[in-house]
Amino acid sequence: MKNLRPETINVLKRVETLSGCPVEFKPDSSLTLRATLKMARNGAPSHVLQYRPTNDPLDYWVTYQAGFAMRLFDLPPNERFNFVGTGVGADQVHALLATGQPLDDSDQGMLAEFAQMVLHWALLNLRSYAIGMRIDQWIADEHPHLRELQASGMDILQQENLQLLSRRFGNLSIPVPLLAPVAASALFADRLLGKSIYAIPYRAAGVIESGAELLEKFDTVPRDGRHDRELVDAWAASMGMTDWYRWSTYEL
Repeated sequence: MKNLRPETINVLKRVETLSGCPVEFKPDSSLTLRATLKMARNGAPSHVLQYRPTNDPLDYWVTYQAGFAMRLFDLPPNERFNFVGTGVGADQVHALLATGQPLDDSDQGMLAEFAQMVLHWALLNLRSYAIGMRIDQWIADEHPHLRELQASGMDILQQENLQLLSRRFGNLSIPVPLLAPVAASALFADRLLGKSIYAIPYRAAGVIESGAELLEKFDTVPRDGRHDRELVDAWAASMGMTDWYRWSTYEL
């Protein structure tokens, strides 16, 4: 991958050193994200960093994705875990969707499919926002050369998240309680970037207090990677998602 800054290359080299696996670059124009890192496991020979080809600098997005790998591989092998859905949450999501909004026959027909989509989305957000906010704080603290790119990247993400408040599948929409990690992310972005705009829509949506509760837990749990599972578990307990996932041993 061309045109990455030396500091970004050094972060990727750190991932390679910690994990013992090289990072392979793979362009993918179909990605919705700017970059994503698929970590090696089950005998895979390398980590795969997929990125959407663009003329814009990708250093922030690559460093952000590498941060997940660094937090994992900084831990001893016996403390590395995968986040795995159990499928248990489907009924709870189904109940949330069926409560408080009128559903016609068409909506009822789409309910099961949409519930599975929301379940997958909620689990992804639970882990990615909790740990991702740790990574953004690390970037802000230790990589000031990325400050402008980080501010731009976080702004892009917050603008994209706003679409979740109006997204519809027929008359179905994402249940408000499951928007708490997104609201926590907005509060965090406001704080980190010195703004006061990102959280406003979530106040109107009635989810800001739940987001603030998650941010408080984020501030209370120690920052180092040994406590990432503790942070995710604390968020899950707050949202009633504890039995929706499990931790399994990570193996290269």
